[in-house]
Amino acid sequence: MRLWLRLHVQALVAALTRLAAHPVATALAVLVIAIAIALPVLAAVVVKSLGAATARFDTDPHVNVYLALDATDEDARKVETALKAHPDAAAVRFVPRTRALEELKATTHLADLLATLDRNPLPHAFTVRTRTTDGARLAAIRAEWQKLPRVDQVVADFEWSERLARWVQFGDRALLAVAAFLALAVIFIVGHLIRLQVLTQRAEIEVSQLIGATAADVRRPFLYRGVFEGLLAALAALALAGATTYWLNSELQALTNSYATEFKVVFLDTPTVLGIAVGAALLGLIGAWLSVGRELRRFAATR
Repeated sequence: MRLWLRLHVQALVAALTRLAAHPVATALAVLVIAIAIALPVLAAVVVKSLGAATARFDTDPHVNVYLALDATDEDARKVETALKAHPDAAAVRFVPRTRALEELKATTHLADLLATLDRNPLPHAFTVRTRTTDGARLAAIRAEWQKLPRVDQVVADFEWSERLARWVQFGDRALLAVAAFLALAVIFIVGHLIRLQVLTQRAEIEVSQLIGATAADVRRPFLYRGVFEGLLAALAALALAGATTYWLNSELQALTNSYATEFKVVFLDTPTVLGIAVGAALLGLIGAWLSVGRELRRFAATR
């Protein structure tokens, strides 16, 4: 066990020494890999931000029924009775105008403006969960409820948010495909860089094998090098993505400062960040393993 640990420590130190001995080449190699990793990371940030934005939208089938501004509480009760009696109404929620005003003040930046108004500009409203999502049926329901006494407007506007949620799901799947493709690119890049190192050290490797070094002994420092390059590239990619997210949030805040709703670019959570770092290190290990194994077989064939 001590011998095993000593061999790994020696390989670890050798890999770090070689990386530190050529800082410019190491930085360029890490930068190339980091760019390949940063692309799916930034795409994941975009998809996550869109997912967070659409999560606030209600995508369940529902229809909003707004009463006239001068409708009384008795009018609201009659409309509520008619809505609950409808066969396509699964649930009916009444939103009094006073509660609607309070929610508007709490969820937007319009509290000061609303406080200056002489009267509440919002009507009584109902949110009706429907049993159907069929467009033709919803159109018929909307026309029917529009004819109820004291009803001013009927809106069924959930379809666009439902379509947006489906696009976000599609983005998740497309992101997985892009990430898989770029993972292969990372393996190829690391493998190519390790291959150049193996060729540079060919004479040293052949001498070490003549005095008893095994393939595992030769391979070990290169594996650590691949792990370090993958890990450093992942950290650089995450730093690049984090800086880009910070810049986008600053620009977005300046752009939407006067809007009622806050827009925000959401960065990846801690488990995802750790997964990217570990995954990149693993890809570096795989690339180094494949490259060193292939070159050692070529060396053996040419002797």
